[in-house]
Amino acid sequence: MTVRPLTLNTPDGHTISGHEFLPVQPNGALVISHGMAEHEGRYHPLARWLAQEHQLLVITYNHRGHGCAASRKGCYADKDGWKKVVSDLSQVIEHAREQAPGLPINLLGHSMGSFIAQGYAQHHGDRLDTLILSATNRINRLQLCSLNLVSRMLALIQGKHRPSPLLNQLTFAQFNRAFRPNRTPCDWLSRDPEQVDLYLSDPLCGFPCSAGLWQDFSAGMLSLAPELWRRDLPVHLFSGTEDAVGEMGKGVRQHFQSIREAGVEQVTLRLFQDGRHEMLNETNRSDVWSYLSGLCRIRSTSDSTCNDIRHDTQSASSSPAQAEGR
Repeated sequence: MTVRPLTLNTPDGHTISGHEFLPVQPNGALVISHGMAEHEGRYHPLARWLAQEHQLLVITYNHRGHGCAASRKGCYADKDGWKKVVSDLSQVIEHAREQAPGLPINLLGHSMGSFIAQGYAQHHGDRLDTLILSATNRINRLQLCSLNLVSRMLALIQGKHRPSPLLNQLTFAQFNRAFRPNRTPCDWLSRDPEQVDLYLSDPLCGFPCSAGLWQDFSAGMLSLAPELWRRDLPVHLFSGTEDAVGEMGKGVRQHFQSIREAGVEQVTLRLFQDGRHEMLNETNRSDVWSYLSGLCRIRSTSDSTCNDIRHDTQSASSSPAQAEGR
């Protein structure tokens, strides 16, 4: 397995940065779209394990306003931010298709990244084989309209690029209330204190995003309409029953139901008992990683056709927890 840097230049002069995890003989590809106020590097242990143990070519990359190369932390763009982050994902997907010709293309989006992934699938569903949504939520139009209005006002008063502690307080700070008494401001992320502390000590995580980003993001979420998605695209949702972003399972269930009612033919939902927002960094992440690997569509080794098959996790040469420390 080889790891190499990813650098892609966009038409508007932005540079997409990330990494590619390349097995010797890939049988499928997975692109990971990360969440808000974090970065692609947090997914390297998972990507390495998937490449080593399941022969998946994995690409992780940073959204605009995220990662060490971000020119303005917490900002998408001066204009058309949502359109640009979806376009960036499209460019990464096309790169994955070039690196894995003829192989299934899987897309995993976590939290904010799950909505960007849905935006991509809405317009380019024919370029995907599987859409996987981690820690997503329903499209609460009343709440999103209010958020969009407040973020627009703050952008006008304070500027689009200025970090907004108020919006951070109205969103992220609320998630921790369910876990009082709190050990940290980010107990809502995971039951694993080590993972929470790693997030808190990471200078590329936990920053307040700008009013402009919240304006773009809320407008982008409001544009999502599952009835416009490809009907035969497999869509898989997973979350924790204690994920405050997904309304402790309620919002995720509603989103699952809305996708089914929109006519998408293959939709699944898995709620992990007692899990919080980052199931991929939870105390039972070995089980979650194995479950995720089974959702990815791969090419069967017996022939050249692509089949929806689950990996035999019992036969893996090492467990996710073991691979994590490599």
